[in-house]
Amino acid sequence: MSYDLAFWDEIGPLDAAAALRKYEAMTDGESGVSPESPRVGEFYQDVLNAYQDLTEETTLEEADQSPWTSPVHFNGECVLVAIAWSRKNEVSGALIAMARARGLVTFDPQRRLLIES
Repeated sequence: MSYDLAFWDEIGPLDAAAALRKYEAMTDGESGVSPESPRVGEFYQDVLNAYQDLTEETTLEEADQSPWTSPVHFNGECVLVAIAWSRKNEVSGALIAMARARGLVTFDPQRRLLIES
């Protein structure tokens, strides 16, 4: 079981219902849902600097230490993460703080909660 979060750069007002629609489109692999932003790329690097991503080269020991249940998704528009449930409080708090520092929104699909920067 994972605790999922999405991060992107939003221009203009957004409510939780619109954020959910964007999140669903992002997780369906659609592109053009949100504009590409250098801040999203910078945030992605922040995430990788804080927590090693899962790759084909990840050892079993590294995977056991990782907070992720699947590789971090980044496409220039958004960053999508699946956090191991046992680490959700620790990691989600850190990621939300990093996103705020970059001026990005966070969407929590479990609670259908939009967290603005």
